[in-house]
Amino acid sequence: MAFLYTILVADDDPVLLEIVAKVLEEPGYTVLTASDGYEAVRVLADRHVDLLITDVRMPGLSGFELAQQAKLLRPNLHIVYMSGYYSEKKEGCVLSYGVFLQKPVRADALLATIRQELVAR
Repeated sequence: MAFLYTILVADDDPVLLEIVAKVLEEPGYTVLTASDGYEAVRVLADRHVDLLITDVRMPGLSGFELAQQAKLLRPNLHIVYMSGYYSEKKEGCVLSYGVFLQKPVRADALLATIRQELVAR
């Protein structure tokens, strides 16, 4: 059941952050948002989170750096990376700890990936 899971979405694009949050709230997920990696770390330190969705390219703390810190705080946390700048196959894009979605992401693809990650627990 979706309402049992809490998802943190970290993205520096406020419009995309709002859209992704609405897509996730529709099936009943509890959604927390962060406008940058540092805010996401603070949320992870204070709240229970089952899955992190993070933009790869953010000012300050990148999605990769956020993932490293997130895993220190929550070793069992599942992570979904999203980016319009990087691709899974692009040189230098090392996907530690999670799966990758290329932006723009269709809502059904995002939800399917999240379900798959949460079932993999």
